[in-house]
Formats: sequence, C-alpha cells, structure tokens
Amino acid sequence: MTVSLIESTAAVAVAAIPSGIPAAEDFRLVEAPVAGLGDGEVLVRTEVLSLDPYLRSLLTAGHLDDPPVGPGDVMPGRSVGVVIESRSPGLPVGTRVLAETGWRAHAVVAADQARPVSVPDGVSSSAALGVLGMPGLTAYAAVERHLRPRPGETVVISSATGGVGALAGQLCKLAGARTVAIVGSDDKAELALELGYEVAVVRGRDGWLDALRAACPDRIDGYLHMGDQETLDGVVEQLAIGARVSLTGLIDQSNGAAPTRIRAGALMAARATTYGMVVYDHADLGAEHVERVGRLLVEGTVTAPEDRYDGLEQAGTAFAHLMSGRNRGKVVVTLTHTPS
Repeated sequence: MTVSLIESTAAVAVAAIPSGIPAAEDFRLVEAPVAGLGDGEVLVRTEVLSLDPYLRSLLTAGHLDDPPVGPGDVMPGRSVGVVIESRSPGLPVGTRVLAETGWRAHAVVAADQARPVSVPDGVSSSAALGVLGMPGLTAYAAVERHLRPRPGETVVISSATGGVGALAGQLCKLAGARTVAIVGSDDKAELALELGYEVAVVRGRDGWLDALRAACPDRIDGYLHMGDQETLDGVVEQLAIGARVSLTGLIDQSNGAAPTRIRAGALMAARATTYGMVVYDHADLGAEHVERVGRLLVEGTVTAPEDRYDGLEQAGTAFAHLMSGRNRGKVVVTLTHTPS
C-alpha cells in the first residue's frame, strides 16, 4: 500500500440522526482521512455527487444489505468522478468513473467497484447518476415490467417530477398513455406540464381527490407510487379493472411515518396486480435502458431535469430539500476543486 496523493479530504458526516424529515443541521462538513492506495485501487476526485431518497433509510435501520450509519460517520453515496491516481491498469489516470465514494471530495475505491462512465455526445456525465443511472433504470423497469402502458390508458405517477417520476411519465406518454402527475406544489405542477403530463394535481389540498377523479374519468389503469399514505389511499380507490400498481418508493415511511398500508379491498375490487420495485432485480434491463433512453435524450424526445447544488457544504441542505419534496428533478451536488 502506498500513500495517496492527498492524506485528507472534505467530507460530510452525520451530526445527528434525523427525527422525521432530515434538516441541514443533521449533517456537518468535516476533514476525513484518505486511505493509502493498494493494488487494484484508484483514487477518485468527485465531480458530481448523487443524492437519493434511499439514503434516508441508512440513517435508521439500513437499506436492504447496506448497514446503517450513525453520528460521526461519513454519509454513503455514489458519484461521478475522475481517477487521479491508479494502481489498476484497467482504470488509468483521467478515466471518468461512477463509484460509491460517499459524500467526499476524494475517495479511494476498489477498481472493480468503479465503472467507466459513457454517455452519448452532448449529454452531461451527471446523467449517469440520474436518467441513465439507478433512478432511470428504476423508472424504465417500472414502466416496462409493472405498468405496461397501452395507448389510451390512464397512468398516474406520484412524485411525478423527481428523478424517477420525470422519466417514467415521459416513457408512459411515449407509449400512448394519458399521463397524470401528482405533485406537491404549483411550481412542480408547472414543471410536470412542461414534461408532457396531460394534467397535474397538487396533493394534500382541499378537493385534491376530486381533482384527481376529474383528471381520470375512466379511472386509473397504471399507478407508480412514490408518495405518502394519503396519496396511495386516494389512488387505489380509483383503480380501473385490471390496473397495475408499482410500489416504487415510500417517502413518508423513510422519514419516520407509520408503516405504509394498502387497501386490500380496493385492489380486490379492481382485480389489480401490485408489484414491489427493487431496482437491483432488473439489472438485466440495464443495457437496453441506457441505449434507448440515451437515444431519446439525444433526440430531445425526453428531458432530464436536475436540481443542482454547488459545493459539498450544500449536501445537507440539498438532502433536506429532497426528503421534504422541495426538489425539481434529480438532485445532484457539484464539486469545484481548486487546482493544486
């Protein structure tokens, strides 16, 4: 093992376990050590950090096979970065990679856990974290394998302008479906219409369920759920016969709400099929997803809104905005490095 080019780096650590929705104060900027470089490892300089809702569950019980994190721990997370030192012939210096760096400006990672980034000409490398990355594959798999929209059907997407919802809605529209967005604000309703949704309904307001019924006169054939309990209850009571439901995210449960429940009677009455989305089950769609969505991006047929924050010190604020539903599109943090 050799000493790395740098011995310490800026990082964001957990200051306190959030109670409910995270706050910026639950995180703090620290100086973290950088490990020495061993055989088969690379030192990555982070360019763009991805913030994703699943990270909230790491602040409590953990997520799938990922262990929980606690006060003093650097937050996990993936990023696009550049290899600045390498002990792996397969990833020379200068290679742009996607890797699990955590919320750090620099990180040593195993070369076999870093994937070279390849995006179409004219597409930002940050797309590898969003529309061409895990959120994009989540949307693509939910549409292709769960919702299976047909021309003329009505598909409802909650959290409709986020990293997953924005792409899912556009893919359903391309399949010929009527797309209805459920969003949290007038600002997001405007963005939803820009993305091509036929109607946008602002949840939680007086009369919002009546607005949803009016938007879906023939009831709801497909529903992608990433909202709260109230939204799930309202939608499943309006399902059409043979509806398909994709349970893709439980944002309120992640923030400490009671376990989400689904109305079995409504599902039975609709003869609905309900799917649980775990994106890792759909890795076999990865190449197809990147090829098709990448082509649609280049053609301008789909767009990929991003909510960008500048500077690692903004990561806590950005994550708080994401988990409270104040983001517009995929949330990323860009890092600017001072030349040495």
